[in-house]
Amino acid sequence: DLTVKIQMQDSHGGLGSTEGLAQNVPFTFGDITIYLQVHIQNWAPFHHLMGQPFDVLNTSKVKTFANGDSEVTITDPNSEQKCVITT
Repeated sequence: DLTVKIQMQDSHGGLGSTEGLAQNVPFTFGDITIYLQVHIQNWAPFHHLMGQPFDVLNTSKVKTFANGDSEVTITDPNSEQKCVITT
């Protein structure tokens, strides 16, 4: 939906907006499929940015290790299925 845009401010104070909204996009993590509302941005310093709206749909827990590695555990609140993703 190209009519849905949100204003963004980067860490350097620059302003921009998203290009639109892709609705009900299936993301699969292990055996868990979550349908997300995805704001599209032409350029970003990341592949995916998941914040509070993502956490509303599921339970996520991040562990950061001394060597800099991370582990994200996602839990489907309906089925209690878990998926562990290492980064």
